[in-house]
Amino acid sequence: MKKHKICIIGDGLSGLIAAKTLGKLNIEIDLISQKSKSFFLDNRTTAISPSNYKFISENLFKKKRNPFYECKKISLYHEKKKDCLFNFMNFENSNKGLMYIVENKHLRNALISNIKKNKQIKRLKANVEKIDHKKTSIFFKNKEYFYDMILLCTGKNKNFVKKLIGKRLIVDNKNETAFTCIINHDFSLTDSKQFFLKEGPMAILPISDKKFSLIWSMNANFNKQDINNIKKLILLRLKKIFPKNSKIRVGMVNKFPIHFTFNRNFFNNNIFAIGESAYNVYPIAGQGFNLVLRDIEDLYKKIQKNISLGIQLKDSLIFNDLYLSRKPENFLYGLGINLTQNFFRHSDLTLPIKNRLLKDIGKFAFLKKIGLKIADRGIIN
Repeated sequence: MKKHKICIIGDGLSGLIAAKTLGKLNIEIDLISQKSKSFFLDNRTTAISPSNYKFISENLFKKKRNPFYECKKISLYHEKKKDCLFNFMNFENSNKGLMYIVENKHLRNALISNIKKNKQIKRLKANVEKIDHKKTSIFFKNKEYFYDMILLCTGKNKNFVKKLIGKRLIVDNKNETAFTCIINHDFSLTDSKQFFLKEGPMAILPISDKKFSLIWSMNANFNKQDINNIKKLILLRLKKIFPKNSKIRVGMVNKFPIHFTFNRNFFNNNIFAIGESAYNVYPIAGQGFNLVLRDIEDLYKKIQKNISLGIQLKDSLIFNDLYLSRKPENFLYGLGINLTQNFFRHSDLTLPIKNRLLKDIGKFAFLKKIGLKIADRGIIN
């Protein structure tokens, strides 16, 4: 019997995790990465929930060092007035991690190493010239290749998505920018911290005892700021947040445009868009990638079910069912993060209201319980 064959376009984290996960099934996978890809030193980190950590770590780190940092406490702060930070809520669990944090480069290397050992996955470097959604085929190297399914994991490069799936978009773009860097320090830091500052939300995610990742989403006023000035501002802020006389070294700073975008369509025939190919959310507490992992896990289960029942993958209802099961949560979750971003966006008019609302919010245990459940398993599960 001829094996099912799936093509995954894009070898970012979404594409690699999709390949690694689907590679556990009895199917052939072509993983295509861009041939003329420019080198980019990725200093970003990924934070995932406990349930997603369990999913992603299965069979991946059994025989090698686990690159994830287990974080058992998350603290939230609001800037009531200049340089006056109010700790309005804490999440804590001494028994297990609330968040697992990893440097993208280490996760990527672990995934590639794992994929290389899987003979069912073929890694190809090629520039895709054309995709035919009617025939579920791809043209590259002057040849046409046919598949049962095609997954678009092309990240922010949405050209194929626009052509194949359309661009019925819901967009909220405030021209904000995320600045990321790695911070080395000499003090004790084991908990993740989220600061809602005047410039925008700043997430601090520990990745070792003496190193953490910083993601600072700044408003449009900082779009054209020189990176050296941003670096000085980061250092200035951190010296006010952490103990005096602490040694803090700010690494290379990268910048990325951020906004809320949601494509109403995820698929066309046998082609499905995964992750940033379909939606973008703000990087508050590193929550966005959890949606991608849930999409991939759900896809894996649906394909596994079809195979076990002897049902073909091509022209099946898998993508339609996946769309119906995942779209509501992805939209509500992304919208919730967007509303959070809007709520904490600085305004002199609304600042007194926010100060009053956040004054006693940390006392409500049920809010913490709901918050942890949603952060771990999503809204619907």
